[in-house]
Amino acid sequence: MPVVEEAARRARGVYLRAARKGCWAELRLDYLERVELRRLLGTLPGPVVVTNRHPAEGGRWRGEEAARLQVLQEALAYRPTCVDVEWRTEAGWRRELAAAKGETRLILSWHDFAGTPPEPELAAQLEAMLAAEGEIVKLVTLAREPADNLRVLGLIPRALAAGKEIIAFCMGALGGWSRVAAPFLGSYLTYAPFHRRGASAPGQLTVSEVKRIWRLLRR
Repeated sequence: MPVVEEAARRARGVYLRAARKGCWAELRLDYLERVELRRLLGTLPGPVVVTNRHPAEGGRWRGEEAARLQVLQEALAYRPTCVDVEWRTEAGWRRELAAAKGETRLILSWHDFAGTPPEPELAAQLEAMLAAEGEIVKLVTLAREPADNLRVLGLIPRALAAGKEIIAFCMGALGGWSRVAAPFLGSYLTYAPFHRRGASAPGQLTVSEVKRIWRLLRR
């Protein structure tokens, strides 16, 4: 569940609600007016992914790049379940973070908000990420036609066969169904807010919508 509140107090409240509902929370630090890690992560009531998304990949961070990365480094002291770092981030820094993360799992993420590349380009991107330092790779694109979903979902069995966890689906109105289908194929996570106003990317269904569809599919 994405947490996109601007105030740390409200973000903590959404995180607590997600934990009570048995959901993971993705704390989007880039949305916060003021990053207060102790308030957010002083205790961990449930699984939590911490990310500080770069503007080029849909984030709202307004400061310097060094400060953005420093926040993620400091978050490791609270031992979150996962830290999500963009593939575009400098490789040497990523390796340093991986060496210092302890039991926290590293999600290495790549987003394409313009569309979905052809299959050879997607495959090459996946192979490069599989060889890098993350335990989990995340590849998310914008669906501009229904077939885009199939190309992205097809990355899931490839990653699993290589022994690495993966998160993969499409954004946008045409990509909504891939968010529902991805976990059935083995995607490590999918993302859904409690309410539409809490969405962090185009095409996200709500928690109740996703659960309702899953119940129908399992009958």
